[in-house]
Amino acid sequence: MKRILLFTLVTASLFAAAPEEPSAFGAGNLDSTHPYGLSDVEKHILKNKQAVEMLQKSLLKQQQIVQENRERIDGLQSILEGLNHKIRSYDKAVERVEDLNRTVDTLAQTQARNFEQIRAVLQELGSMLDSINEKYVDKERFAKLESAFLEFKNAYEAFLKKGDLSGKPNAEIYKEAKRLFARKKFADAKLYFTHLIRNHYKPATSNYYLGEIAYREGRYKDAIAYYKKSASLYDRSSFMPTLLLHTAVSFERLGDRKQAKQFYESLIQLYPRSRSAKVARKNLARLK
Repeated sequence: MKRILLFTLVTASLFAAAPEEPSAFGAGNLDSTHPYGLSDVEKHILKNKQAVEMLQKSLLKQQQIVQENRERIDGLQSILEGLNHKIRSYDKAVERVEDLNRTVDTLAQTQARNFEQIRAVLQELGSMLDSINEKYVDKERFAKLESAFLEFKNAYEAFLKKGDLSGKPNAEIYKEAKRLFARKKFADAKLYFTHLIRNHYKPATSNYYLGEIAYREGRYKDAIAYYKKSASLYDRSSFMPTLLLHTAVSFERLGDRKQAKQFYESLIQLYPRSRSAKVARKNLARLK
C-alpha cells in the first residue's frame, strides 16, 4: 500500500515539474499570430501568405505615393495655367506696343513728308521774294514781306532743330524734358518724353509725365492710359501716390464713379500717410 502511494506522489510531481506543452488544438492554425505544428505544405502556404501581405502593404504605400504625386501634379498644372495666362497677357501687351510703334513710325513718315512740302513752299516763297525784289518798287511792303518770311523760316528751322534729338544723350534729354514740364511747356516736353520712351530710357517715369501732361490738358482717357502703362512697368516709384490720385480723379471726371472709388480706396490703403491719400479721403467721402 505504501509503495502504491509513493508511486502516485512521484508521478504527480513529475507531471507538475514538466514544462507546459502547447495545446494540440492550435496546431496547424495559419491564422494564429505564431503558427506551430505546420506541415511542409502549410509552411509553404504560410510563407506565400506572408509574401502577399508584404506585397499588399507595399502596394498600399505605392498608392499613397501616387496620390501624393497626383496632388502635386494638380498643383503644378494650376501654376502652369497661371503662367500661361500671364504669358498670353504679355504677348498681347507686346502686340499693343508693336502696334503703337508702327503708328509712331507712320506718323514720323507723314511728318517727314509734310516737312518736305514745307521746304518746297519755302523755296517757292524765296523765289517769289526774289521776283518781287526785282520787279516791285515798294520797298516798305517788300521789307514787311521779307521780315514775315524770315520769321516763319526761323521758327520752322527752330522747330526742326528742336524735334531732332538724335545724337543727344538720353540723360540730357530727360533733364531737359523735366525742365520743360516744370515750365509748363507741355508740347515740347511731350516730344522729349516720347523720344525717351522710343529709346527705352526711363519708360515708367516718361509715361507718368505724359500722363501728367494729358491730365493737365483735360485729356483724361489719355492720362489713364499713360498712368496704367507707367504702373505696369514699375509700381514702386515715388510718384505712385500722385499717379493713383490723378487716375481716380480722371475716372471721376469721365463719370466712372465705381473706378474712381476703387483707385481712391487703393491709394488710401497703400499710402495712408501721403498727401495724396488725404485728398483721396475727401474725394471719396464726397462720392459716398
